[in-house]
Amino acid sequence: LDRVDEFEGEIGRSFELLRRTSTAVTQAVENNTFPIILSGNCMASAGVACGLNTDDLKFIYFDAHDDLDSPDVNENGYLDAMGLSMLRGESWKTLTRTVPGFKPFTYDGNFLYCGLRDQSDVQRQRVIDAGMVAIWGETERKVDFVGELSKQLEAKSYDPALVHLDLDVLDESYGKVNDYPSPGGLFESELLGCMDLVPRRSTPRSLTVCSFDPDAGDGDRIAVIAVRAVTSFVQSLLDTGALINDA
Repeated sequence: LDRVDEFEGEIGRSFELLRRTSTAVTQAVENNTFPIILSGNCMASAGVACGLNTDDLKFIYFDAHDDLDSPDVNENGYLDAMGLSMLRGESWKTLTRTVPGFKPFTYDGNFLYCGLRDQSDVQRQRVIDAGMVAIWGETERKVDFVGELSKQLEAKSYDPALVHLDLDVLDESYGKVNDYPSPGGLFESELLGCMDLVPRRSTPRSLTVCSFDPDAGDGDRIAVIAVRAVTSFVQSLLDTGALINDA
């Protein structure tokens, strides 16, 4: 595809990437293939959700951040923090409507975070008010992320689901995934366990892997963990028969 440099500014280029992502995901689904998206930023999952064209889509997010900011509450001007507010029709409404397949999504009872932690009080409250469920990362005690995820997936159906993996869900002890590492996150064994669990307890329709900056300082170490996590997820898809083409 042509580069997006001709589009006006960061915002224009970002929405063109969302449009292209949506189109590519739709084409993948129509070709009976499972979309795995490798993206530089979290906002890509908004384009993925549009491209899946799936009624009653659920969301399973492994992320230290909520991505639910609107321009009215955002404090740092970071557009990537607004992807989920765009997707629910709260912000950037005119541009979001240009993404193929867009329709406003609701998150009440349809959204599960795992490892969410690096937030302001306002951001945390917005997640609660939106009816999203969160397995919060903590620094005062060690959270059993695999056990808690298992409980949540048993308690409610997440079929079909968009799965989102921001590698900064890892604990900061692994080094810098990007510019936003934080304590209280998942250890590698927990991430692998969670990625194995999701296809066994839900019906994933896509996987977005995002926000890994190999130049942040610990690229080699994080890349190995990322490959292991994706491999665990895909092996579980194979084990459950989710990748078998029935056509």
